[in-house]
Amino acid sequence: MSALKLYEKYVSKYGERLKLFELLAHYFEIKSALYPGSALHVTPSFFFPLTVYIDTYSKAKIFFKKNIIDDVISARKIYLEKPIVRFYPTDFRKETNERENSFDLLISLYAGFVSKYCKRYLKIGGILIVNNSHGDASMASIDADYEFIGTIHLRNRKYYFSQKNLDQYFIPKKEVIVTEEYLEKIQHGIGYKKSASIYLFKRTN
Repeated sequence: MSALKLYEKYVSKYGERLKLFELLAHYFEIKSALYPGSALHVTPSFFFPLTVYIDTYSKAKIFFKKNIIDDVISARKIYLEKPIVRFYPTDFRKETNERENSFDLLISLYAGFVSKYCKRYLKIGGILIVNNSHGDASMASIDADYEFIGTIHLRNRKYYFSQKNLDQYFIPKKEVIVTEEYLEKIQHGIGYKKSASIYLFKRTN
């Protein structure tokens, strides 16, 4: 199966999230992105000239060996530069050859505690986007190196960026002390009184 067919089959099942990355490209100056737990989801490369993917998924290892630049990315990219794609078939908690403090964007979607283990690669002032399916938004919210700067909401298949009422988020529905150890133990998101599809943080330290 061609790389294009593999990609199309993947996004038909899990979604492409094209408008999400289009929104991010509109609001933020992003030239480089790191995507741990990416599987075959190379949509960020349509918008960002340098994207690094990390995943142990067996089909990703096959997929990234193929010529994805020609088959998937080049026809849909919005920038003039030649796309640069690197892939690491490894656990994102392990070391890679990527330079620390070098990426504009860190992507954490359904992959675990990316905000913790890959923070070192995100530059100061860089953006983390994260959902809370595995508790990673909660993890970022208690990390002093991140500042909560916005939310993204998905309504009627459209993504909306907001910076309103940020103080109303990350307030648990039940009385619980949210710590790194607690989140590592439960390995999933906790219920909040107010929630969003995706949370945005800026690395400040």
